Amino acid sequence: MHKLKFLGIFIIALLLTNCSNDDENISNPLVELGLIGDWEINGRGINNISSLEALCCETLNFSDDENTRDWKGLYRFNDSSGIVTNGSFNLNDENGIIEFTTENNTTNSLEYNLNDNVLEVWYFDDEGERHWTTYIKLQS
Repeated sequence: MHKLKFLGIFIIALLLTNCSNDDENISNPLVELGLIGDWEINGRGINNISSLEALCCETLNFSDDENTRDWKGLYRFNDSSGIVTNGSFNLNDENGIIEFTTENNTTNSLEYNLNDNVLEVWYFDDEGERHWTTYIKLQS
């Protein structure tokens, strides 16, 4: 009887130690991709021609929203004239598209490429010209 009691306690202890929080094992795709963080403008142009404008003070910040398991988050864009735009984004990694929605529900879709802490976003205008901007990730 004593052995049975010990075996029951052992099984319960074994079950309790094997229970863990499954949330710890789930990764955040936006962090894994390297998108979360602060970015600063590095270049801009049309087609394969770089703009000659002075590039200064344009930043982009990507942060997570309350669901860290999806491809959605929040952004803050500071343009070179000091105007700040806040909103949300939805990333489609398979198609290479990031969709920005401002606080007043204006939505813009851009194609993107993220490689070695360089983010390039672009769109094609009505004449088929490719407008691109590159950002460098700032180290925190």
